Amino acid sequence: MVHRVRIFLRQGDQIAGRYIGERDVSAAPRLNGRIAFEHEGRMKTGQVERIVPPDWRPDSALIPSVHAVEDALKR
Repeated sequence: MVHRVRIFLRQGDQIAGRYIGERDVSAAPRLNGRIAFEHEGRMKTGQVERIVPPDWRPDSALIPSVHAVEDALKR
């Protein structure tokens, strides 16, 4: 199942993430889990550090905001 999310992406040395827009992801985002999505024509991966709202469920119609730290090797 595809899930639409709003992604805020930060690199490990940044304090705050940058909003990169809405993306479709194949796996439901999970706190401290992995996430993969396309950005600027390339696949990016990272670790989810926060989901807003925190009680979001995959069967919800709400589009969650996902805050993720980009994997260093995938820049």
